[in-house]
Amino acid sequence: MTENNAYGSRPDYLPDFMNDPRDEDGRLVVRLDRTESRELDGMTLGRFPAASGDAIDFDTASYDDRLWWDDEEHWVTMAAELLAPYAQREERVAVMWGNLLMPTVTMPAGVAMRHARDILDAGPHFWIHPLGGSVLIECLMDGQVTVATIPSTPSE
Repeated sequence: MTENNAYGSRPDYLPDFMNDPRDEDGRLVVRLDRTESRELDGMTLGRFPAASGDAIDFDTASYDDRLWWDDEEHWVTMAAELLAPYAQREERVAVMWGNLLMPTVTMPAGVAMRHARDILDAGPHFWIHPLGGSVLIECLMDGQVTVATIPSTPSE
């Protein structure tokens, strides 16, 4: 991050439902402040080696699965499959954006499933982390989706 005050400065970039106080799903979304986001980052993204830019270097880190979506509909189907176990257990997930201007958010996994297309449209480079678990899902704008187990210790 180039400026300390840049984090979360553009919540208007978030999907519309997240900014609509009348939206039933939107009311379930919690925006993390900078400190909370950095803490979550340290427990998730910070455990992986970084590639150039803000992607994870999965050439040097292990991962569990690599998938590709062809279009938005395919992403919606893929997101439903990936998030269904967490939605069934009524767990929350965090969405961390490749764009630091957008605040990290948490929501029930079912909400993320219902709004998978909105999440993709808002930031085609993002990570989803089921809270309390050890899985990280990276979605890149080229259609690549990587599912990985978060290492127990930070990358060196």
